[in-house]
Amino acid sequence: MKLKNLFHIISIIFLTFYGCGQAEREQTSATGISLRLSIDSAAVELYNIPVYIIEEFRSDSLEVSQWENFFAIYEEPADPELRDLQTPIEGVYEIRDSVVRFVPAAAFKAGGIYFARCYAKKLLQEPQDLISSRKLPYTEALVEYKFRILK
Repeated sequence: MKLKNLFHIISIIFLTFYGCGQAEREQTSATGISLRLSIDSAAVELYNIPVYIIEEFRSDSLEVSQWENFFAIYEEPADPELRDLQTPIEGVYEIRDSVVRFVPAAAFKAGGIYFARCYAKKLLQEPQDLISSRKLPYTEALVEYKFRILK
């Protein structure tokens, strides 16, 4: 009897540590664009963006509202039905090498749950590919990444 209880206790401890040790995974779209939390959990990064798009971002000075139309971070609401009604978190968008980073104006809250969305659509296709291709353009509406701040 005691050996059976010990087995159950060890199983519960193992599962608890396994669940707590799971890092948030990055989310990747079919185009290769990916979202991830920065190593220090202070920013959300959008990477694997085609070079021509990064160059466009660098050459244009985008307003915050324009950035939010492409890449925005939201706080996860308690009621999932209110998810699409959330307003984006305020912050600063910056380009470092080939990565677009979003740094919130106020640091992410410890224990807070957030989600990031990248509205990719046709922006990720080369213009000449759209003209010369007989295939339908890529139409996935968005890439989404949900994360929790542990610190």
